[in-house]
Amino acid sequence: WAAQVPASATGLEDLQQFSDAFAQLTAQVKPAVVAIQTEKDVRFGRQGAPFNDFFRRREERGGVQEGLGSGVIVSKDGYILTNNHVITNGRRGDDAVADRIVVEMADMRSFEAEVIGRDPNTDLAVLKIDAGDDLPFLTFGDTDELDVGEWVIAIGNPFGQLHTVTTGIVSALGRGGAGLTDYEDYIQTDAAINPGNSGGALVNTAGELIGINTAIVSRSGGYEGIGFAIPVDLADKIMGQLIAHGEVRRGLLGVNIFQVDAQMVEALKLDSRKGVLVTRVRPGEPAEVAGLKTYDVIREVDGQPTDTPAALRNYIAHTSPGTEVHLKVLRDGKQRSFTVELASLEDADETTSPEEPREAKKLGIAVQELTNEVAQRLGFDGEDGVLVAQVQRQSVAARAGVRSWDLIVEIDRKPVRSLDEYVETLEAAEGTALLLLRRPTPEGTVSLIVALRLPN
Repeated sequence: WAAQVPASATGLEDLQQFSDAFAQLTAQVKPAVVAIQTEKDVRFGRQGAPFNDFFRRREERGGVQEGLGSGVIVSKDGYILTNNHVITNGRRGDDAVADRIVVEMADMRSFEAEVIGRDPNTDLAVLKIDAGDDLPFLTFGDTDELDVGEWVIAIGNPFGQLHTVTTGIVSALGRGGAGLTDYEDYIQTDAAINPGNSGGALVNTAGELIGINTAIVSRSGGYEGIGFAIPVDLADKIMGQLIAHGEVRRGLLGVNIFQVDAQMVEALKLDSRKGVLVTRVRPGEPAEVAGLKTYDVIREVDGQPTDTPAALRNYIAHTSPGTEVHLKVLRDGKQRSFTVELASLEDADETTSPEEPREAKKLGIAVQELTNEVAQRLGFDGEDGVLVAQVQRQSVAARAGVRSWDLIVEIDRKPVRSLDEYVETLEAAEGTALLLLRRPTPEGTVSLIVALRLPN
């Protein structure tokens, strides 16, 4: 005979309680997640990409494209958060909204939705349905309190399987550089999410909405363990502006910035890589008016660390024009404080065309124009060329020895005197490109030639 082992002694009772808690949580939040069906007249389809969104295109028939995505009810009177690409039938950057948008709830009721506003720059959209004033909805969590390793639930409509629930953890925070939108600050999760989950809910164990599921990294087009969600604090800011104005009004600081790398730490005699480096202060814009200068290192904005360009850019962009922000800046080894009243990014776009740094994907570097101030500081007086602002790790340029602050004077023996000449000369190069560089050193500038084998 065998002795009977109490369930509590083996941990089975705790395991059952854990399972019951997830079931109760699912029952609590599931009614607020909806399916969004779209119809749109189309002429051409779209090819898939390795970095796929979660939008599920169902079929194209008779010139009509049908799509299925997800959304989250966030108020009892019917406001719904979703992705912009859900209501444009999966075309990121497409300005044309679907001709018909229908919201289907978990209780099988369906309602035609009105588009309140949308923001392609963050891939968010707000819809409204007229279904009374007592709808189930999710409250917002505090993503500032979110920790890597926390349990989360993802709810959406993958592959047409309505109201599917999966679990996982928060894998990382502050993810960017995906190239999906202009402003990226994603929550990464390993909860299983697939095409059709776009616009769905990422929920914490308190039943609060913490993210809007938006994209996956996938070579197969399906779940491979890396998914991204827009943090709800960002979604809340965008939603508020879309409801109030029908558009997003973004702040403008008026600087070009780059990540501080190890070479910059040494060259500028910094104590760490914290902060972002100001590479240009644009004339007449708020930063110049407040007194910021090239080579300043911005370390905080309104008490928030700005350890990456994306962090500063996102914060400023999601702050309304006319707002005063407080910056902590390191200048020549001393900390200084500045108060800057933000201008309007939209107004600046209409009146100016600032010279943004150019990226060379072939080489893995970003370059910018050589200004008089930078030339004097680095010892490039009288020189022509473009300045290397940043070098990506493990890139072609990094392996060849190219560094930040190098001045590219020639490519394949052809002078490079402007960004346009740089782009044209590089695009014409094939096989191996020869770069003539000037490099600042404590003893003065030196010349060197590097050979870069270009990718096919």
